[in-house]
Amino acid sequence: MNTQLNKTISPADLKLPEVKQAAGNLSGFARRLWLRGVPFAVNGVLKRRWRIRWNKQWEYARGLAYGGFRSGQRVLDLGGGGTIPLFYLANLGCEVRSLDINADLTAHTNRVAKQMGWPLVGSTHDLTAQPAPADWGTFDRIISFCVIEHIPKGLQSVVLERLAKLLKPGGTFELTFDYGATAPVEGAVRSPEEVRELVAATGLTLRGDGQFHDTGERFVLDKKYPTHAFTFGAVFLGKAG
Repeated sequence: MNTQLNKTISPADLKLPEVKQAAGNLSGFARRLWLRGVPFAVNGVLKRRWRIRWNKQWEYARGLAYGGFRSGQRVLDLGGGGTIPLFYLANLGCEVRSLDINADLTAHTNRVAKQMGWPLVGSTHDLTAQPAPADWGTFDRIISFCVIEHIPKGLQSVVLERLAKLLKPGGTFELTFDYGATAPVEGAVRSPEEVRELVAATGLTLRGDGQFHDTGERFVLDKKYPTHAFTFGAVFLGKAG
């Protein structure tokens, strides 16, 4: 197991055997979706795709490689309506619930789930406005890929605390985010101190070596902002069993 779980993007991570295998599995799944005419969303844009950009591959493949996902687990997603990780995990046999306030993406999630016969449900429930209903129960895994920065700063800690309460003891919460001083989205995480604040809001513990590592590498990751070089960060949070 790679001890530097909690870190920023490095292309070298995609060469690690466990990440490379997960990326290959995900790429193959993307091609199968393309052949079946099933679109999936990236950055809120829904269309047919046969490949996954390297930065999203880093985000998703590391999540799969280090998440310990198994058939039968309950997985909660925040903000990933219509995205390929939901479809991949549902196809694996996980029971997936996706929360996305975008009604079109949520409707697409539910259409594809019905078409494929997957245990996947999309919901527009807004955790910034109210906690999850009690009848949802708890989840083995929680995932949220580059969504938290789109929530106003004052509400980020509220959402993270509410999500953490839904995690079963022994479970893992995977959170990624736009990171760096020049990240273009207003709610991006800017510093190691802000990472620590997010972790503290959950009340959970960083897995791996318990530290967040910034490689210092920066990239133009969003075509809408060609003059902004920034990165993604990822943390893997655990709840004691």
